[in-house]
Amino acid sequence: MNELQAFAARALRLLPTSLWWVLGLLVGAFFSIKLEKELFPNTPTAVQVARGMAAACALAVPLLGVWWLWRVAGSLEHSGWRLLWYLAAAGATGLLLLLLALGLMILL
Repeated sequence: MNELQAFAARALRLLPTSLWWVLGLLVGAFFSIKLEKELFPNTPTAVQVARGMAAACALAVPLLGVWWLWRVAGSLEHSGWRLLWYLAAAGATGLLLLLLALGLMILL
């Protein structure tokens, strides 16, 4: 169990700081949208800004998550685990590229 805890601590330390900021902005945007009547009763465009911010954060989270997977994979010492994490990172990257391609095809 100690090895698992050490791995989890190491993986959390490798999380990009920007991911924490994006997640914080996403939570703030979510609360701004849900509590629009209480927070912004006289500012109707505040919800539109919060929706735009939430959309931008929702696009940034998968990119930062894939970046984190590659960082974790590169930090591992055991070759078997490193291979497994590289495969997971490559799969996540491929899935992300596929979703981006589908999104572009839908938009165009």
